[in-house]
Amino acid sequence: MYKLKFIGDDDLTIKEFETKQELDSYMNLNNIKKIWHQVEEIKRVIPNLKDD
Repeated sequence: MYKLKFIGDDDLTIKEFETKQELDSYMNLNNIKKIWHQVEEIKRVIPNLKDD
């Protein structure tokens, strides 16, 4: 999962995407590469439920 943070209409906007391709496509369609933005990759962690 990826989170995209960018300035849209003078406010901080956060969008989430399941794949890098979806993120790249959205950025290209909305010309976000030319404005301030931050991309964060979220890795899901599955806890180990076994007792040691």
